[in-house]
Amino acid sequence: LPPALGRCRGPPVRREEQQRRSAWTPRRDALVATASEHGGPVNRISVSDDQTFFVSASDDGTSRVFELMSVADSGGDMRSRLTYHGHDETARVNNCTILKNTHSVATGCSKGTVHVWRVDTTTSQQTNQTKRTRVSGQSLVRSVDPGEGEVMALSQFYTSSASVVTYATQRGTIHTLDLRTAREPFALRLFPETGSVTDIQIGADQNWLVAGTRGGFLSLFDLRYHNCVKLWRHGRASPIKRLSAVLGAGASGASSRPLVFAGCDGDETALFDLASGGCLQCYRVLDQSLTYVDRSALPKSSLSIPQLEDVAIPSKQSSRLVPSYDLMRRSRPQTGYAVNAVVGNINAQGSSFLLTGSDSQVRCWNLNSTSKSCCVSGLSLNQPPPSFEQVKVGGNSRLILCRQPSAPPSNLVEGSKLPQYRRQGVVGCDKGHTDSILDLKIAKAPAVVLSASRDNTVKLWA
Repeated sequence: LPPALGRCRGPPVRREEQQRRSAWTPRRDALVATASEHGGPVNRISVSDDQTFFVSASDDGTSRVFELMSVADSGGDMRSRLTYHGHDETARVNNCTILKNTHSVATGCSKGTVHVWRVDTTTSQQTNQTKRTRVSGQSLVRSVDPGEGEVMALSQFYTSSASVVTYATQRGTIHTLDLRTAREPFALRLFPETGSVTDIQIGADQNWLVAGTRGGFLSLFDLRYHNCVKLWRHGRASPIKRLSAVLGAGASGASSRPLVFAGCDGDETALFDLASGGCLQCYRVLDQSLTYVDRSALPKSSLSIPQLEDVAIPSKQSSRLVPSYDLMRRSRPQTGYAVNAVVGNINAQGSSFLLTGSDSQVRCWNLNSTSKSCCVSGLSLNQPPPSFEQVKVGGNSRLILCRQPSAPPSNLVEGSKLPQYRRQGVVGCDKGHTDSILDLKIAKAPAVVLSASRDNTVKLWA
């Protein structure tokens, strides 16, 4: 029998609330609360399916559990209800994910261990119609150590008959963990020439898995036959920072085609069809030096669509994938900012998605109307808002550019040089992160954006 993982029992949602959530998009600089208890960078966050709590994973070796219902009572300073110290105290917790339809958490650390632990909860009656679920404790369910270096990425393979934790190690193997048995269901192996794994994503139909690497490779696996069916490399050899599977509209509410958002360096995110290798959409933030440059004068690299190059898969695993000289010739140093987190389909209408990265800004890109795109957080006090424009390119691809003006010099925003109406009222403060944002998640109740940063904090935006 499978171990007790804790059941999700979320409260019923009224139809009016469902309609409000379906059209929700975050506002600009609407900071709700900040959690600053971690003693190191916060690498990942994960939200439970019933919206009871979220979990953070940090370089300080701990994972903390926060109740989402306590946001309204936090007064802006959010405190955790539980801290998990199960990993080695000298290890960094690189990843965390809450298993679907449960209150159990899977965490992976730099020492190579994966822990699955349950968050115990209790339910109390607040009023005649509402109940509140509180976090009350923790218990370890399973611990594994494949002995292959750091755990680089975590995900979950979930169907009506199976719930399998998938995790990628530093040696390039994607392992699986079925909590119902001690035997590993299957393992997927990446070619060592592709580089270390940065992220893995499983399709909404649970039939495919894609792995991104620092070498700019995207490996597509068929989970039904456990083999690599396609291998692509980014045309600029850009490292793949983060992946996000697209929730398309298929017969069962999921897309059967392997569509993924890939966040890369150069502040660029592209929507790729991994079946054909085509780029359907590209979202790029221009360098600030190009903010006021006319479109006709922009360099070609700013107006080009990223391409994926097909890499031949050798028939034998022992065969070399790409000649070593080609890898050295194509490798390029990272340029500009990088996209560290992608959240697609932030509402039921699927009209917007979020991007963030090393520039510490969270941007909301509207897929239906470019003019409705905005910067959710990260602008300084006097920095002008960005402008978004769509560029016509050949074929079915779409290119969206963001021009972000820099903040004016301080000598131009002195009180004596501002109009009288600008010198009235309370002076605001910078609410954004002070370092790179490493992860983003969406919570539905309450409707907030959660951002985890290298500045040791987690912020919630309405």
